[in-house]
This record gives sequence, structure tokens and C-alpha cells, in this order.
Amino acid sequence: MRKFIILVFICMLGFICFNLSNKEEVKEPEKSPYEEKGVFISYIDYANLKGKTKEEQEKQITEMVNNISYFGLNSIILQVSPFSDAIYPSKIYQSSHVVSNKEGDKLPLDILGYFIECSKKKNISIYAWFNPFRIRNDNNTGDISKNTYYYKWFNTDNIQITDKGIYLNPASEEVLSYIGEGLKEIASNYDLKGILFDDYYYPNDTIDLNTYENTDKSLSLKKYRINNINKLIETSYNSIKSVNKNIKFGLSPSGNIENNLDKEYLDIEQILKTNKIDFIMPQLYYGFKNKNKPYLNTLKTWSSINTLNKDFYVALSIYKSGKTDKYALTGENEWIENTDIIKKQIISSRNIPNYKGFYIYRYEYLFNIHSNNTLNEEVNNVRNLIVK
Repeated sequence: MRKFIILVFICMLGFICFNLSNKEEVKEPEKSPYEEKGVFISYIDYANLKGKTKEEQEKQITEMVNNISYFGLNSIILQVSPFSDAIYPSKIYQSSHVVSNKEGDKLPLDILGYFIECSKKKNISIYAWFNPFRIRNDNNTGDISKNTYYYKWFNTDNIQITDKGIYLNPASEEVLSYIGEGLKEIASNYDLKGILFDDYYYPNDTIDLNTYENTDKSLSLKKYRINNINKLIETSYNSIKSVNKNIKFGLSPSGNIENNLDKEYLDIEQILKTNKIDFIMPQLYYGFKNKNKPYLNTLKTWSSINTLNKDFYVALSIYKSGKTDKYALTGENEWIENTDIIKKQIISSRNIPNYKGFYIYRYEYLFNIHSNNTLNEEVNNVRNLIVK
């Protein structure tokens, strides 16, 4: 009987400890003096800016910034160069077709400049978001301006046209220099908190084969590609800091560390051991019940490789709310069955060392009225957390 009582006691103690350890994950930590609470504004969110007059664009941008401020957010990641172009006047890039009637048309408004102007009034910071290698999402060259700097590279190894898009060659020194000049220009002319690259690096496994053939092949092809992305990061960091040391440079890669290395040739563990980035913002677009990449485990893994204590942010996927997540396997219905996932992810992330804030992808999902009631409830839960 005594042994039975002891066994029951041990089981109860184990149960209590298990529950306490789980609750610890979403325990609200002591508030830090400042937390970045932000939203991504993608080129997809520019639909109401495209082809409009200066006054119409100003009105729309003012409304967007007011919405962000009212929601309780204090930072924006603004996609300024989605297709090797610009939403601002540039001597390096042509004006973007996502905000004008045609690539290369004179912009009626400096969209980046006006976002910064409006945001300052609301104490909102701006990060400029670049996609360094992408020219198009399709293989149509017909709407590309012949005045683009890279137009002369068509039919050379510097550009590849594929069924999935048109891309600059990550192995090209000319391309690397071109990207660096673009970063110097924006860092010189705009009051930015930071500049960010997301998860687009190598588009495929053929774009640099000719370039590689012309090397001494002292590196394996994989190491060659990793080295090219390392050079991109180092050149970008140096270009920015050469004109403005106060602008932070960071990356927002896919949350899948293995895929970053094997498919994009971004060796994020190696890069985090250098002084060539100021912050890291992994795209942790996973639910808590995701079979292969559960949120808490993935968050801790990312934190564990941040050995030099870079500023740590999390990018979160509110767009999944109310939808089946087939890649989550056994957790595929989590985003349908729950409306507080993002809220819990924010709370649990606050316990991570060097945590500085969160960013939600993207503007439309926070500020449009949706027929998806699960998403609407998720948004309300996030706002209630932010403004409490």
C-alpha cells in the first residue's frame, strides 16, 4: 500500500511539473522598455496606390499609417524594391510597375518618402525591404523598361529567364556591385531604422552553372554558392554602413534552417557568427502543432544558433488563420480550430534571449474585413494583446 501511495505521489508530481513547464512557454515576461510591434507591407498591398494621382496616393498612405498606429503597432517593414525596381526616385532602379502604370514612368509621389513622413508623426519606424535578385515572378520581358540598368545583361550569364521568373545571377560580381550601389543610394537618402532581405536567394540550381565553370573549382558547387550568398551579405552590410552606420541590416529568412542552406544556399548559422548583420527575423510561419516544425521548438532552435546575441525578432503568419495548413500534417487544422495562435506566439517569443519584437505578415490580413471569421477573431485577439 505504501509503495502504491508513493507511486501515485510521484505521478502527480510529474503531472504538475509537466503542466507548469508548458505554462511557462506562454508566461508573460516582464515588459522590456521597448518592443517593436510591426507589420509587413508587401507590394501586394500597393493595389490601391497603382496608377493613382499624388493626392490619391497620399490619402491612401495616410490611411494605412493611421490604421497601423491605431492598432498599436510601432514599426513597418516596407517593400521598397520587390523586382529590382523602386517605389522611390532612384538613379539605380526604374520606378516599380507595382505602383505606376508602367515600369519607368515618373512617380507622382515619392512613396517611401511619404511613408516615412507620415510614420514619423505617429512615432512609427520604417525598415526598407529588398528582394535583391528577383526581376519578375513570370518570364514576361515585355513590360521591362529598356532603361533599366540590368537590361544590357539579357542574353548573358548575369540574368536567367525561367518558367518561374526572371532573376539576377547570385554568382556575378557585376550583379553584386549593382545591389551594393542600390543600397548605398537608399541608405544615403532616407531616414530608415533598417534594411532587410527576406528569403529569396538562389532561384534554382542552374542560374550560375556557366559562372561556376569559369572558376578554378577549388570549391564544391554547394560551397561556391554558399560563398556567393556570404559575399552578398557582407557586401550589403558594408555598403549600408559606408554611408550610414546607424541603419541596421538584417535578414528575414525562411524558418526552415535546413532549407535555407540546401535550397537557398544561405548558411544562416555561419552568418550569425559574423559581424555582418545586426539582427535576425526568422519567418516562423508554423503552428504549435505543426508535426515537423512546431513553433516553440523551432523558436528555441533559432535562439540557440544566435550565439553572438544579435537582435532577435519573429515574423508571424496571421494569413494562415482559418485555413488548412497541409504541410503541418497532423496539425493541419490548428489554424481553423484556434483563434489565439498569433497571440500565444507573441507571448512565448518574449521569453527568448535578445528578443526585440514581432512582425506580422501582412497588412491586408490585419486591416481588411474578411469573410473568414476565424481570421477576424485572431486579429482582434492580437490587437487586444497589443493595446492592453
